[in-house]
Amino acid sequence: MEPIITEEKVFNLLGCIYYGDPFHSAAPWSYENEIGLLWKRYANLAKTYKNFLNKINVNPNVGYEVHIEPKEFQDTKNFYVFVGIEVFSLEFVPLEMIVKKLPKTEYLFFTTKADDFKTCGNIYNDWLPSSEYEQSYPYIIEAYEHPRYKGLTDKESEIDWYIPIKKKNESDNE
Repeated sequence: MEPIITEEKVFNLLGCIYYGDPFHSAAPWSYENEIGLLWKRYANLAKTYKNFLNKINVNPNVGYEVHIEPKEFQDTKNFYVFVGIEVFSLEFVPLEMIVKKLPKTEYLFFTTKADDFKTCGNIYNDWLPSSEYEQSYPYIIEAYEHPRYKGLTDKESEIDWYIPIKKKNESDNE
């Protein structure tokens, strides 16, 4: 699997956020951990605002999960998890939701099976160090597209990944 380098893109996302250790109550890849509960909270709000969200949703078949590592991550192991959709417009935000506008950057894009934990490790440990690229911002995006994503327990489920990148030795955009 060879990843693809995308053109620069800005993601305008609308959804819900969690900060902390999302695995303190249940294991990773569980519907009962804080990420699974966050998706449930978002799904309930999405039903409430269905008509509005349908008008502004860039792709109704895709849900996004963004993991953002703050500066204190190495010490605390706490991070932000955002779940939601990509939207055309940010003019109105339901009170219970937030907007996350991710910076303009290129992305390293690849697809894995839901239970393929090696590929991301290989990207970070092998591909990026040997390439002319490095991570530009401390986050990663998972995209769950229906019907390719069939749930956590289906071994045929596919997840699309976006890692923000820049050429090595480029000045920081922050």
